[in-house]
Amino acid sequence: MGLRSLLPVIVLLVCATHLGGHGGGLDALGCHNDRQRGGYHCHRGPLAGRSFASKAQAEAESRKAAAPATALTTPIQWRTVIRVIDGDTLLLDRNERVRLIGVDTPETVDPRQPVQYFGKEASEFTKRTAQGKKVRLEYDQDTKDRYGRTLAYVYLEGGMFLNAEIIEQGYGHAYTEFPFRLMEEFRKLEREARESGKGLWGAE
Repeated sequence: MGLRSLLPVIVLLVCATHLGGHGGGLDALGCHNDRQRGGYHCHRGPLAGRSFASKAQAEAESRKAAAPATALTTPIQWRTVIRVIDGDTLLLDRNERVRLIGVDTPETVDPRQPVQYFGKEASEFTKRTAQGKKVRLEYDQDTKDRYGRTLAYVYLEGGMFLNAEIIEQGYGHAYTEFPFRLMEEFRKLEREARESGKGLWGAE
């Protein structure tokens, strides 16, 4: 048999060997299942040259590699609570008034109505917890209310989530007149505080 006759056979053998070792083409990650050595191997993209036990492991590694970039380039901005105006309202540095999202405490400063039951206790709790402390803000779909106050979730340096803590300890209830992403969680905290008779729910 001449060389010309053997050429198709040689091509078929080479292709078969290649397919057997690599298990087909590359997927969206630039990887494939390695049938020859087992596992999952990458030839292209950010994972090129790396091998994994499974595709799921490679996908997890790909997500992990992509996520930190944003976190590292966005430093936390700490603010100082200059004064607690009310149980659910703070005055920060740069004269910024912040209304806590999803929380409503009994009124103490509205000139149109008397101080409400447990209002002073709620205001004192927020004052003890936050006044003079460093906090960071997170936002929801609305960032300002009709009075021009900033709407925010407030976290203290130690990690305490002030909005949730006020409800959990019974110093206020979940304010659900306007939608926010933690509404169901806050409702649950209020229900648990009521059932435990905490704070303002103790007299019910």
